[in-house]
Amino acid sequence: MKTKQKIAVPILADREVFDYLKEKVGERKTKTEAFCDLLDKSLAGFVSPFLRNKGYELQPNQCHVTVSDLSSEWHWHRATVRSFLDVMEEFGLLNRIRLSKSVIITMTVQTSQSTESCNGQKKLNLAEQLREALSDWIIGKVSLDEIGIKCEQLVRRAMDEAGICDSCPSPDSITRINPAADDDERAVKIRMVALECITFAAIQRALRKSRFDDSAEFMDYFRLELYGDWTGLIATSKGIAGLILDVDRDENSDYDEDDREFLKTLFKPFLAFAAKAQEATYQIGGV
Repeated sequence: MKTKQKIAVPILADREVFDYLKEKVGERKTKTEAFCDLLDKSLAGFVSPFLRNKGYELQPNQCHVTVSDLSSEWHWHRATVRSFLDVMEEFGLLNRIRLSKSVIITMTVQTSQSTESCNGQKKLNLAEQLREALSDWIIGKVSLDEIGIKCEQLVRRAMDEAGICDSCPSPDSITRINPAADDDERAVKIRMVALECITFAAIQRALRKSRFDDSAEFMDYFRLELYGDWTGLIATSKGIAGLILDVDRDENSDYDEDDREFLKTLFKPFLAFAAKAQEATYQIGGV
């Protein structure tokens, strides 16, 4: 039967359906059995014994494996395993985070859980999840690699929940890109949210280094030069922040050269106050 247009139709099936479809053919696993094995591993949070000391925190429906392990277990060639994972990812049935010697696989499954958590609290949106994760990186609780993996997991999960195939290529492999996915406004919006959170967190982390610097000079300027003028303090603070953040500082016409040079002497104590205020915010928030 010929059709004018191929229509993609999602099919919902319980785990038992795949168990029924399994066909045992010697020691070599069939594709259905391989897919079921990935389901079992992800639902159990499986981590390959070789990787148990890596310390990566798996999210729901994830497993941490190596291609060699899967090859040995399924009795497949490693190239066949990679090809199988490529096709499953193209179908949207899984997502991969490729590490140097292993891969974290997230299976795309639906659960009966609602968007409300078990304690009745509203599920955090992507920006809130990213800010929560990045706060640990800002204060040095997690490494750069760990926060990179976490952010990728959150973005991929948001893509999965929206039914979007992420068109960004993997940094360590040649990935076929679906041109149509580049035009998906939802994918662009998700990436924009992530980039906004990450860039702001990077500024916060850089600012945090100034929290132990001496801020007395800025206090003296407020007391002895501005004579306690709060409006003048706000105006000066605005000017300093503008000079610090303005990439075209030489073209800033708000101040002449002498004023700019003087304000530069206040950069360090100004940033010290800003960093102390940021640190107080973290402490109030329980971070």
